[in-house]
Amino acid sequence: MLGPDPRTMREAEIARCSNRPEVKESFFIRAHKNQKRRGKVLYSRASLLYIRALTPLHVGVGRYEGSIVDLPIQRDEFGFPTIWASSLKGALKANVDDANVKAYFGSEPGVSPTQPSDVSFMDARLLLIPARALTKVWTFVTTKTLLEVFSRYVEIYNAVSSKSKAGINLSNLSELIKEASDKPVTNLNLTGNKIYVNEYELGVNQSPHTKWLIENLPEDIKKAAEEHGVVVLPDKDNLGLRLVNRSAMIQWRVRLDKERKTVNGGLWSEEYLPMETVLVSLVLCRTRDEKDPCENLRRTLNGRAIFVGGKESIGRGLVKLYFFPSEVEGKR
Repeated sequence: MLGPDPRTMREAEIARCSNRPEVKESFFIRAHKNQKRRGKVLYSRASLLYIRALTPLHVGVGRYEGSIVDLPIQRDEFGFPTIWASSLKGALKANVDDANVKAYFGSEPGVSPTQPSDVSFMDARLLLIPARALTKVWTFVTTKTLLEVFSRYVEIYNAVSSKSKAGINLSNLSELIKEASDKPVTNLNLTGNKIYVNEYELGVNQSPHTKWLIENLPEDIKKAAEEHGVVVLPDKDNLGLRLVNRSAMIQWRVRLDKERKTVNGGLWSEEYLPMETVLVSLVLCRTRDEKDPCENLRRTLNGRAIFVGGKESIGRGLVKLYFFPSEVEGKR
């Protein structure tokens, strides 16, 4: 016996979560506006960084008491899967040539003189996750809370990029968040306005604003979203959080002794985000000596497939990176 279903235990655990606060103008935005009025800016450039899982993804926190999985993945303050900025920065750093590591990521600890990083990385927050569905095998799901966090990243991106024409209109995203406050919404045409997601039957409304969300995704992700659809879940009764966490994979592993075929403590469980999961981070850059670290980083990593997290030797953690804007802003 493997014991109770970890997903059921997780649902009981997250049922205690309260409703999420509304996202308002952040401290960063206010500080950035104040600095601009004084003729100074905290950051001169920004990029959104989309991360698409090509294989199951395990960015873990190690073992700890009370976890329902032996090796769980990282989660944000609300309980949604995430990749902490420190983990993301380390993975990106491993894929940049030595000549630029110091400028992009700062000097190594203990090295003198020290040099601060010209680039700041935000946590990679969950944006879309595949969920089992009777329609087209699977569909992307997201939630009102996840879109609010994404909206904050876009707000900061727009504030830093205000001198360019590369801003993103937030009005459609705001409308989508409002529409998903009480009932799931989707871009799919469904008979009877019902869909089965992760073994839950949901009544849904069709929304043109989900199509706007899809249109503003990187091309590869956009094609998958157009084919399989997107369902935006409300926070009511923690529906969004429950269904997102039911999409996480739990894999049991066993270690065998060559002679006896058994090992004490050789059975454990690992948690993964499924392939096709999409996360988004925000990259903020300071321009030094007229060098643009955001543009140089984009040229180096945009479209690259890299490994993030653990279990690389068994094919886990392969992701593809997409920077927005994908080209130099002045050339768009």
